[in-house]
Amino acid sequence: MKRYLVFLFYSLSLVLSGQSINLISSDDILGIQVVRSDTFSDQNSGRYLGERLNLCVEYGFRRLFVVEYIYNTDRVRMEAFIMEDGPSAFGLYSVSNTGCVFWKLFSTFSCAGQNNLIASIGPLFINIINLSKTAGAKQLSEQMMQIMINKNPQESWYLPPLFQHPMVVPYFNSLKYMEGPAGISQGAPQLTELLENLQFKCYAVRITARNYTGILARIEYPDFNSMSSFVIQAGLNTSDATTPIMAMNGMYRSWYKISDTKLIYLECSSSELKLTDIIPEKPTPMY
Repeated sequence: MKRYLVFLFYSLSLVLSGQSINLISSDDILGIQVVRSDTFSDQNSGRYLGERLNLCVEYGFRRLFVVEYIYNTDRVRMEAFIMEDGPSAFGLYSVSNTGCVFWKLFSTFSCAGQNNLIASIGPLFINIINLSKTAGAKQLSEQMMQIMINKNPQESWYLPPLFQHPMVVPYFNSLKYMEGPAGISQGAPQLTELLENLQFKCYAVRITARNYTGILARIEYPDFNSMSSFVIQAGLNTSDATTPIMAMNGMYRSWYKISDTKLIYLECSSSELKLTDIIPEKPTPMY
């Protein structure tokens, strides 16, 4: 029988960059055993993250804790990422949830795939993997996720009000947050060319209505020139008119200027959906 180096810990609270994280111990689940415990910083994370490294760095990766547990015969691995802030952790969650089939199980930003659970809470992104692929390990994973959320309360942060509009809420599970090319390529590839070589922070939802499909995005730039470059590249008028214009790709594009560095962008297969249906007459800078 393969032998494991097994050790128990009773309380583990790690503090870095002002952020503490409390990991699961035998105090939380009687009889659970730790068979692996690794910590990765930005200097050595590449050997574990592999192809995920660029994406994590783009979102402001700070530290990663990888812990594997055994309970009876069930084995589970937990990855706990400390990111730059709440939106960054949500961003990593949002481009990692494409395999999810159940949503909001433990918190607003949590979901379950076939053999894993993911959640973002404050600057923490948590991925719990059912290594045994058993019903027992599934139950253990669910218990661990709830414990992690309870042990690591975080300050709330809020999405832009745009994504709380009744016409947008049905697409909430498709919401992505992206800060660079790696995120865009996974979360909203149709925006890749328009955002090339630009700095940005972008929230976007995929619209899939009966009569049309498209993407609605709220994009923030570091300066006015960057925003203007996007508008020109998209083939839109430089005024803040919301009239849809057909682009070379056959999609209708329109935009609204919130401020000199923020805009709302809509690309839709039909001119039936208009930005004026979604945004108020005078949206605030937070919108």
